[in-house]
Amino acid sequence: MIKPELHDPVSLERLARLPADGMTVFTLEGDSVRGTLVNATAMVTLAREAHGLGILETLVLGKAYLAMALLSSTLKGADRLALKAEGDGPAQGFSVDCDAAGNVRGRLYANPFELDGPPESLDTGPLLGKGQLTLVRYPEGRTEPVSGSVAMRTGRLAEDLAYFYHLSEQTRTSFSLGIHFDAEGRVAGAGGLFLQALPGASAEALDRVERLVYGLPALGETFATGAGRMDVALRSFPFFDLNLLDERRVEFHCPCAKGRLAAFLGSLPEDELADAAENGPFPLEVKCHNCGSAYGFSQKELRFLLARRKGQSADSSGIAPASGSPA
Repeated sequence: MIKPELHDPVSLERLARLPADGMTVFTLEGDSVRGTLVNATAMVTLAREAHGLGILETLVLGKAYLAMALLSSTLKGADRLALKAEGDGPAQGFSVDCDAAGNVRGRLYANPFELDGPPESLDTGPLLGKGQLTLVRYPEGRTEPVSGSVAMRTGRLAEDLAYFYHLSEQTRTSFSLGIHFDAEGRVAGAGGLFLQALPGASAEALDRVERLVYGLPALGETFATGAGRMDVALRSFPFFDLNLLDERRVEFHCPCAKGRLAAFLGSLPEDELADAAENGPFPLEVKCHNCGSAYGFSQKELRFLLARRKGQSADSSGIAPASGSPA
């Protein structure tokens, strides 16, 4: 991945001042409710820069990134998780994924959104519309993924994800996903909360926690003030027997590499590869759709790929070796 560079001095100053992105995992009510709290202003800001997003596009994809950062806390080892939404609204949907290390990447299906007129609000419901939400888990050591789908009832990711867990696991679950913009439309704060009942949780305890969650201030605004995660957790759950379990990283990161995309180019039909090697344009730019990284290939590199495709000898020193997961 080629990490995006920020050039806006206001955003740079803000990110330098705010606490670093990260995740806090805890339990409540005598270890009967598991919670994950994420602040990820830098992650959302960098994803916006990498994909060239407007405010509405940042809102939809940013909330998907926050959800995956939260759900990465449920993974271990080399497990991966993918979330896909397909809707009939202007956003059309998105595809995002994460791993157990807190790395998140993904894209929108439409960018920019085609709207009939100015939006009446920042409600993501009309942007995603009705459709299907799919969660796919890739457990380490298993050849087949485990997936489940539900109909999107609202187009609001936090609500639809909670509905997914209600149907698929019969588990009381709640999500809160928030992104706050400043007056000029920059990302000022981003954060999310994930609460899930554990076996043996009493209905009374769950009711208390849910009532409190509904009354919490918007997390995007809260993290925009510079609040730290533990401060927010302790302030939000003062009488709920909070037990800290773990602190983890979250980051906008993609394992794509030039060598991996070179392998993709080399697998093109031979006539297409030959045309690219002869006519360019040079450098030929290939972009990773998950993170927006653009890799340039010179004519010499393309001719090498063509020669290798034909089984001829060629000097491969000009192309980095393939590494990491597929782009």
